[in-house]
Amino acid sequence: MRDGREGGRREDPPLWVARLRWRMRGSSARVGFLPAVLVDGVLLAAWPFTGTGGPLLGGLLLAGFLNLLLVIVAGGLGGAALRRRDPSLPRLVARDRAAASALVAGAVALAVGGALHRPAVVDERARIAEVVEAAQDLAQRRAPDSIERERVDVRRYRDDVFRVCMPIGQPGRAWCALVWTDAVPPRVREDVDRTPNDRLGGLATPRPVSTP
Repeated sequence: MRDGREGGRREDPPLWVARLRWRMRGSSARVGFLPAVLVDGVLLAAWPFTGTGGPLLGGLLLAGFLNLLLVIVAGGLGGAALRRRDPSLPRLVARDRAAASALVAGAVALAVGGALHRPAVVDERARIAEVVEAAQDLAQRRAPDSIERERVDVRRYRDDVFRVCMPIGQPGRAWCALVWTDAVPPRVREDVDRTPNDRLGGLATPRPVSTP
């Protein structure tokens, strides 16, 4: 009986498949670079291994830099190691295999790091929610009627000191509150400075903190 193969030999693949394999030889890292940047960018923004994440654009930019570094460094070092093990392997193919493996390993490392760091992210976001709630409660009592309480900008001065600002409908001015989280419930007082967080300059500018 025949099993669908002439003379027991497997049929050759179509010509277009053979051509595609030839074109892809040594190009895996080039093809996979953009998907790796997209995946890593999303992970850095929404599933961070440190901090609380941030905007997607920032994650994509950082992911692009990290993956480019992986391609250059891991491709060079890993490719050289592969050629020492198999001298018949072309240099271009060796570099490509090493770089492609590094891109996959980088995404896996970010995913694992994000999973391990997730409890800290959840705790920090819950903390920020308490800070925002304390500032909004004070704003309801003391802020002008023109305040936009739903548009909140939170910045951190120290580990337990936050500045929360909300627009008041005037260009370059905001109603702000200072919140201390070293007590339960958090301590909060109005900040007489009407400068929005994004306009505070100098070395004392607090870093942004993502709100939940």
